[in-house]
Amino acid sequence: MVSACVLTTLCLAGQPALAAGTKAHAGGKQPAVTATAAETTANDAQGNADAPAASGNTTPENTAPANTAPDGQDAPVAEQAQSNNNDAAPASDGAAPAGDNAPAANAENAPANGETADNGAGNAAAGDAANGSDAAANGQAGDGAAPAQGEGDAQAQPAENAQAGDGANANAQAEQADQAPSFTPDIVINRARELAQKPFENPHRELPGALADLDAAQYAKIKFKSDQAFLKDSATGFSMELYHPGYMYDVPVGINIVRDGKIQPVPYSSSLFDFADTGLSDNNVGAQGYAGFRLKYPLDSVTSNEELVSFLGASYFRVMGRNQVRGQLARALAIDLAAPNGEEFPVFREFWVEQPTDPWGKVTVYALLDSARVTGAYQFDIFPGERTVSSIKANLFFRDQVQKLGIAPLSSMFLFGEQKRRHFDDYRNEVHNSDGLLIHNGQGEWLWRPLDNPKNLQISSFLDQNPRGFGLMQRDRDFDHYQDASAHFEKRPGYWITPKGDWGKGHVELVEIPSPDETNENIVAFWVPDNKPKAGDSMEISYDLTAMSDGRELHGMSRALDTRIAPVPGGDEDNGGIHRFMLNFRGGDLDYYLDDIANLQADVSASNANVSNVRVVQDEENGGVRVLFDLAGTGEAPTSNLRAFLHYKDRVISETWTMPWAF
Repeated sequence: MVSACVLTTLCLAGQPALAAGTKAHAGGKQPAVTATAAETTANDAQGNADAPAASGNTTPENTAPANTAPDGQDAPVAEQAQSNNNDAAPASDGAAPAGDNAPAANAENAPANGETADNGAGNAAAGDAANGSDAAANGQAGDGAAPAQGEGDAQAQPAENAQAGDGANANAQAEQADQAPSFTPDIVINRARELAQKPFENPHRELPGALADLDAAQYAKIKFKSDQAFLKDSATGFSMELYHPGYMYDVPVGINIVRDGKIQPVPYSSSLFDFADTGLSDNNVGAQGYAGFRLKYPLDSVTSNEELVSFLGASYFRVMGRNQVRGQLARALAIDLAAPNGEEFPVFREFWVEQPTDPWGKVTVYALLDSARVTGAYQFDIFPGERTVSSIKANLFFRDQVQKLGIAPLSSMFLFGEQKRRHFDDYRNEVHNSDGLLIHNGQGEWLWRPLDNPKNLQISSFLDQNPRGFGLMQRDRDFDHYQDASAHFEKRPGYWITPKGDWGKGHVELVEIPSPDETNENIVAFWVPDNKPKAGDSMEISYDLTAMSDGRELHGMSRALDTRIAPVPGGDEDNGGIHRFMLNFRGGDLDYYLDDIANLQADVSASNANVSNVRVVQDEENGGVRVLFDLAGTGEAPTSNLRAFLHYKDRVISETWTMPWAF
């Protein structure tokens, strides 16, 4: 059995807590503030060297106020209850990042069993403003930052939406299209390479007061007129809608349509939007450019029209599969997330959207990324379906060294699950967009790490080489477990990252931030390569992001589906007492072995703790088996890393459940 080493960094009591609910930091780099340092120790059951102590610095978290984006787009911040209809007002999506503020992560795990607990030092904030609540970095908008400029409505809609009119107009449009510049993917790559040779310029623009002063609810009322959608084509099913600048979205994004190999910029036109009762009109907005866009597609049925993918704020994007509602988010890149020097937020400056030509096939989006220390050219090939796949390729160019490069970052929300419901006065049994981190490491082991809303900041790192996949999953698909008819947490997608090629040595990092409510994106997972890119370096990275249901199709082993924990009376309180764990394993070939349950055993281990009363019992009500064990601290350290898996004789038949524990 291969084993996976896990190092968990915990911020202990006495350290400053993250203040959930503060306004999202709009700049690119978070300022650092000093935190109280805690003693850091590392105990690795597998014999790894102790990890260095986390820094005693913390940066303010990136938390944004409750907010919904226009026309049902979940804003990168807190959201209200959401209906099944993705065009309806967004839901309690946990959109506001609780700021991925966390202590500096220590290098960690390689495929090895046992986990290593590390009592973390200082808090390092890593504000992960959801889907763009932090729209980005410092300086001025540089190359390609602003879309085609126009004076209010003086800029007509692009040729795509213009009426053909008489023959003269049609001929004029054809001539204009012929004169448009040609597009190739190399154009974006060259733009990114050239941009990296220039000083970084702040992408933010000062919005007119009427737009800058909008609150979240007012901004959500600005809706794109669906009858003005771009790319409309009944043969392909795709359409594109735009997001208006305003509220916290002050980075103008260039948007271009690529048709027949020619670039057609989309000039700003306020007439494309319905400003409802915001007090704004298409005559007094005074804005230039757009905040982002979304693509729609008949996902749920041949006659429907749901959101497929959206890009709004910083480098955040969201991908949807069939019969899913908005949940977690992805972004292009994370820089120094949960690092003591503060996080830097890259932004997308410009997009090129290819006119789809393949009936019921794919749509391709190209994007130019910019940040203080890195630029990038991204290509998204998006294949809609029951499990929508976004095949992503990035060419990165570095202006300066990056200490921690976060590749394929995923952001989600976890307030409470079955193991911690008693801490919240709520009629719902569970509230989360994702309930666990699944990893398929380079040695072939499948790891399941249940998510937590910890009392103190917590970082877990899983050392690996050439990972085969990782993702934040929502395994629990039972409405009865949530009882939320608006949010429909049971329909939130899981995101699975499949690396292409060899990613080398590094670690999957999981950041968990304490959160008092569901309006914070307090969970982040991403890949961190060991090699730190330097100024002048370039990098190419490719992977697939799949929006799926519970992910049961990823492997055929028995899965750990529930984790329940309760104190046992009479334990040694000086060492944190005794706690009983109950794990439910179901699926795979498990039922095949139940006739000989005497030889079906659980391998349970823990660092800095004693494990006792391990037993496997058949679960007659739910199917599968329950693994029960008692855990008691030894007094050697205040934390432990636990792991458990099932085996029949010498055959492993389940994934490995792993979890940190603080006594």
